[in-house]
Amino acid sequence: MITDRRTEFEATLTRTAESRAQEAGAAIARASLWRDALHRFMGNRAAVVAAFAFLVMLVFVTVVPFVSNQDPYAVDFSQSFLKPSMDHPFGTDEFGRDLFIRTALGGRISIAIGFAATFAIMFVGIVYGAVSGFAGGHVDNGMMRFLDALYGLPYLPFAIITLAIFGKTNFWTMTIALTVASWFTTARVMRGQIITLKENDYVRAANALGARWYRILFRHLLPNTLGVILIFVFLELPGVVLGEAFLSFLGMGVDPPKASWGTLAQDGYTAYQQHPYIIVIPSLCIGWLIISAFFVADGLRDALDPRTREKF
Repeated sequence: MITDRRTEFEATLTRTAESRAQEAGAAIARASLWRDALHRFMGNRAAVVAAFAFLVMLVFVTVVPFVSNQDPYAVDFSQSFLKPSMDHPFGTDEFGRDLFIRTALGGRISIAIGFAATFAIMFVGIVYGAVSGFAGGHVDNGMMRFLDALYGLPYLPFAIITLAIFGKTNFWTMTIALTVASWFTTARVMRGQIITLKENDYVRAANALGARWYRILFRHLLPNTLGVILIFVFLELPGVVLGEAFLSFLGMGVDPPKASWGTLAQDGYTAYQQHPYIIVIPSLCIGWLIISAFFVADGLRDALDPRTREKF
């Protein structure tokens, strides 16, 4: 009896040792930064709801113009100022044009200008800040003092001056006007990131191996700032969209009969006392986009920061 139990115990120990040996020789699953960040982002309910709301708005401005049977430019004064109904969910304006499809088309223009200006801001700011932070020394000092001088430029007045210089307002002139005085903060943040990252061991190793400066900058440093860039896109987008809406509200928006959310709000301002829905609808769309983008940016910041791991 004792011998049988001893044999069984030895066999169990042998199987356990073999199992541990197999586990020790097995490949360790590699952690993924973006998979881990996605898991933390999905654990942030506010950010997930905001991302869904943001996608709903994008679907609305993309799909509605294709499925609607209303003509956004047809003038019919007999249909002027109709209240929201089944035929016209958002009502009609003073020219009898359906506001549902015009809001969707206006959203296309506002969001397109917002993304175009945001990417232009990111490009200029990233290049300027990366070169300044990577070069260091007198080059960095001179570029930062120049940037300090530019900080004195007022954002919206300078955008108005830029549009006045062009003499016309369209998609490209509006994008340039919103970009000219908006890239300064992005450049400062990128400079700080590059200064921090270039002190890492892998950058020193690349320098020791004789890697060229442009390879170190574009192969090792800039890819590691992708998370910060992604956050800044969603932080910068609301300000750009709001800036476009403000300029359009002042009468410097896209030329009619095309419209953006800002020009729709400007049209509604003239009749908001009798027909408040005309100004409320584009205002709600602007607020929808801004709030959802801010919450998405906040969620991305938490998801891409390893120090928030214990929260989720």
